[in-house]
Amino acid sequence: MRAHPHPADQMTPVERKKALEEGRDFDRYPAVPFMSEFKCLFTGIGVWDFWHDPVKMAEAELRVFERFGQDRIVIGPNTRGIAEALGAEYVYPENGVPYAGRPKLSDYGMLEGMEPVDAKSNPRIRDFARAAELLMEAAGEIVPVEASIGGPFTLAANLRGVELLLRDLRKCPLEVQKTLRLITDSQKSCIDMAAEYGLGIAMADPVANPMLVGPKIYEEFVFPYTKELTDYAFYKTGKKVSLHMCGKTNSIWKYLAKYELNEISLDNIVDLEEAAKDLGRFVPIAGNVDPVEVMLNGTADEIREAVARCIGMGEKAEKGYTLTTGCDIPETTRPEQVDVFMDAAREYSRNCHL
Repeated sequence: MRAHPHPADQMTPVERKKALEEGRDFDRYPAVPFMSEFKCLFTGIGVWDFWHDPVKMAEAELRVFERFGQDRIVIGPNTRGIAEALGAEYVYPENGVPYAGRPKLSDYGMLEGMEPVDAKSNPRIRDFARAAELLMEAAGEIVPVEASIGGPFTLAANLRGVELLLRDLRKCPLEVQKTLRLITDSQKSCIDMAAEYGLGIAMADPVANPMLVGPKIYEEFVFPYTKELTDYAFYKTGKKVSLHMCGKTNSIWKYLAKYELNEISLDNIVDLEEAAKDLGRFVPIAGNVDPVEVMLNGTADEIREAVARCIGMGEKAEKGYTLTTGCDIPETTRPEQVDVFMDAAREYSRNCHL
């Protein structure tokens, strides 16, 4: 199976991205509904296979792109895959979203026996490397493909447990820093893997939400590692990172502005117009149609209205705009809802001029 340009578009996603980067006219704003396990229900591919079988991973992505023509394909290893490569356990239900089992890092003394993930040899990461190879061969000339590497703080929460990690920030901060160093080096190895296949990098760090940790914690425990990773990814791949942050992030915009970003994707609770005018002076903005109230439960008219409203606000971003959902759409979202989202993106941003 090979990717083909979507018949409703004048440009392929690769052509559109290049036009934007070169300051040329483009047919519409890039549009990326975050779909995650929705792809399983849509394709009939099981959750386990979607995360473990490289052929099934590639098949799912290609079938979803064939239907919707979104502007990016994103595969793992994600937070989950890297955590598993470091020894964590996850539960993969027959339907629904996988979730963490018992935390791996029950005692920080365990760090002494742990090494960063080597993406060249780790069997868990090699699953995603094979999927990357298949997708770049089938779709790389049509649509950008990115490898998600999660976020360092969220990975730490998956290894230690969220509540314990938050407590440890006060009780044993040096051990937290050692954990973050191990994780960051593991992520850098995954970036090396992505660069080998010509992929870009995506990141999402939901536990680093400043509504949960606060801006001071973000500055000390999140910013240095995320800056290191975004700089490294740009150096290794030649492509800037797509970063998603959950929650109301206004208090950390000064940090987000310093990353090498293809876009900063914002939660639907963020005022997109404010973000476009403020943060959009420094980095491209993405967002932020409500994934539940609008994408899952909304009418077709409500989806179209939300898309038009987001484009109207987002296009004010000086550094550029991508239409996205505010987070992953629920896996039970009807495919027709995504059709409306993409059709509206084409309708409300046709023939764009810079």
